[in-house]
Amino acid sequence: MVPEANDASVLVGHQARVPWLDKEVLTLADLWPDPCRAVIVGANPAPRSVSLGHYYQGANGRTALTRLRGAGLLPEPQGGWADDEAVAAGIGFTDLVKRPSRAATDLTTVELTHGRSLLLDQLSARRVELVVCVFAPAAQAVLGRPVRPGLHDDPNAGWVFRLPGPYAPSAVVAPAMNELAGFVTERRHDGWS
Repeated sequence: MVPEANDASVLVGHQARVPWLDKEVLTLADLWPDPCRAVIVGANPAPRSVSLGHYYQGANGRTALTRLRGAGLLPEPQGGWADDEAVAAGIGFTDLVKRPSRAATDLTTVELTHGRSLLLDQLSARRVELVVCVFAPAAQAVLGRPVRPGLHDDPNAGWVFRLPGPYAPSAVVAPAMNELAGFVTERRHDGWS
């Protein structure tokens, strides 16, 4: 029997139903390639991304992917979904909070604290060389403090890059993205594919 398109039990792309605090939510599954040379961490998935089953499908998400591609971290588009192409290149995806919302400002302190604990456990278990935080709440969760956009070396988390916000001025975006591009170029020279 083929399920109907509006069947709520049918998952598309990377959709997943996961327990989140006291209920089950429809969200995006964590994507951890093996080996995982870098992971992109969002604050939480946008409803549009969840509905399509792929990371960073909203306007701000597409801006983030474009910047990461420009810095050389993500492969050039091959006609598929950006998250699938990135995973094939050894780059994973996850979120600090699993509950989708229109904005990170909708997240509660309880969710951020719970998500931080889970995220730090995942990062510790995988020892990923580069953690790219797309939004400030993710970077603050990983590093335990607010940080400026750019690259940060942390004794516990390793290399953490905080992406500039989608509306940041070019005077902030350009130096941060150049810093990431330099890091990626150096790592490729040392054997990253």
